[in-house]
Amino acid sequence: MTSHTFSRSRFLPIHAWSVLFGLLLSGCSTLGSVGAETFTLKGELPANFALKAQAHYGGSEGCSGRGHVKGFKKEYENLPHGYEFEIPVSYRDGLCELQLTRVGLFIHAKYGQQDWQKTYDNGELIVVDGLPPNASTLDGSSPKTAQCSWLFQISKLELGIAKTLDCKGAGAHLMRNVLPKQNITLNLEVASNDRPYMKNYWKKTATGWKPCTGRWGTRFEELCTAPPKFLEFKMDDRTCTVYPDCTE
Repeated sequence: MTSHTFSRSRFLPIHAWSVLFGLLLSGCSTLGSVGAETFTLKGELPANFALKAQAHYGGSEGCSGRGHVKGFKKEYENLPHGYEFEIPVSYRDGLCELQLTRVGLFIHAKYGQQDWQKTYDNGELIVVDGLPPNASTLDGSSPKTAQCSWLFQISKLELGIAKTLDCKGAGAHLMRNVLPKQNITLNLEVASNDRPYMKNYWKKTATGWKPCTGRWGTRFEELCTAPPKFLEFKMDDRTCTVYPDCTE
């Protein structure tokens, strides 16, 4: 009698195992997972550029409180180089099917070897069901090129010449219904000539850009007067009168 009772307690009935297996599956369904469909974002980067992308996912009705972010990154290289990100168009969070809403782009660039000689600009790809009027779109039919420029000024920390990155065209709309399996190409190019961060604070001459002074008498570039007066500045531990060649 005792042996028979012990034998029955060791083994669960078949229907009990079914219930337990179902509970396990239910628990697994609460874990986040990417969807099966993706699109490819790719392109070319200039030398000493890096790119970070953040895919943002949001919920539909009933899942509005849910969200997810997935990151992608291409590191700096000394030569022009390509990048390629395979981005899911959906993300499952439990019973919620989160849809891709936008891809944030963070364009990083270096203009020297010092830690402070780095900067960045932003772009964004927005996923829509219908295009707004006069909206810029991007699909697999043709590539798009964003134009980046270096904007220079005298460093407020007196470290030399500081630069800011300005990228035009690093954004577009993506149509949701045709996005899966698309190859989206966004290239970045950098202009060969730098330009001043502030207009009318530097004077273009035959030998290059010269910073103006004379209105307030500061150590930094000032609004140009007529006739212009010019200021010396530091660059790469040298005293310079003109940018980018330092001396005339």
